[in-house]
Amino acid sequence: MGVAKARAYAQELQQTVFKDIVAQELVRRAEAQPLPGTVNPGLRAGVDARTLSVLSRVYVGSINFELTEDHMRQVFGEFGSVCSVSMARDTNTGRHKGFGFVEFLVPEAAALAMEIMDGTVLGGRALKLGRPNNYAAAIAQNFPRPPANRIYVANVNRAVTESVLQEIFSPFGKVTACVLAPDESAGHKGWGFVEFEGAEAAEQAAQAMNGLELAALVLRVRACVVGGPLGPGMAVDAEPAQSDHTGPAVQSDHSVAQPDHSVAVQSDHSALTTEPDHSGSTVVILSNVVGGRSDVDDDLASDMAGEGTKCGVVCKVVVHIATETELAELGEVCVFVEYAEHEAALRAIELFDGRWFGGRRVAASLFGVDRFRKLTSSDTMVFIP
Repeated sequence: MGVAKARAYAQELQQTVFKDIVAQELVRRAEAQPLPGTVNPGLRAGVDARTLSVLSRVYVGSINFELTEDHMRQVFGEFGSVCSVSMARDTNTGRHKGFGFVEFLVPEAAALAMEIMDGTVLGGRALKLGRPNNYAAAIAQNFPRPPANRIYVANVNRAVTESVLQEIFSPFGKVTACVLAPDESAGHKGWGFVEFEGAEAAEQAAQAMNGLELAALVLRVRACVVGGPLGPGMAVDAEPAQSDHTGPAVQSDHSVAQPDHSVAVQSDHSALTTEPDHSGSTVVILSNVVGGRSDVDDDLASDMAGEGTKCGVVCKVVVHIATETELAELGEVCVFVEYAEHEAALRAIELFDGRWFGGRRVAASLFGVDRFRKLTSSDTMVFIP
């Protein structure tokens, strides 16, 4: 059966090729401008930009007042590239009023967000999603209707190539096209389109694969909203590599490519055992925060998270009690703050390094992501905002 075969293959990838990549998952969706290889069908078909904008936008209400635009980008980014987040603000206090709009690059991402996020509890409040007032007029416009044999796939790990994604969906029927939106820094944006030979295969794939976990991310799959031609996707980036032998090697069906910051997949995963260069890390280590383990209280992690959010989106804060072998390097207690992006980690170093906290002068520096995962895998003093 196609579903069983697809899920079995995805599970095999989870346990082999993506075993270590799972630990390095990029939390935040990249937001670069569309490249020449864009796979936005509506844009390529010449659909009016205002119509596409309305179709790609959702209203979000009942937002926790502590959440920021960065939080919203991170949460809604799993449905596709977020173009903008606009939140209504009180002119006197500067705080947002608890509602706003999220606009995506493609209408399909907005449709997914409507289906999944309406009623979802975020920060203790159930979100209320809706469409802009002019949505009905926009959807009635004369734009290309989507082919029934095409589906939209989002929340795809950057390590998953077009060929791997095609093979995962192939049990449902012959795949005639599989393209992922290209991104200059990350290879692809984490979303794209899959076309089958027949409409029935597309419908079955959308129903069966929506919600499947692949490389630590839950795939989001649905039917398309707007029709139009598909672009070449990542093939645009592959062309120079074929003519220039100094570039990345041509990928095989099961290979993994992450340009610039990628790690080549090896059978023994030895490339992931060390991380001497922390220049792109999103993890900050804070030392000398407390005198020792006896000074650690239940609020330490949340307190540091509260300070850390001044620099950007905090994914996790871990209070780590060092083992005997770690004492010389880490001290008895250290605090790790993991951010969604490298720039936020750099801002955190500027904020924390040399700062006095509870009568102690804190030291802050970047820390390798891989080593952070290993050191804190069994830690219990973890705070996730």
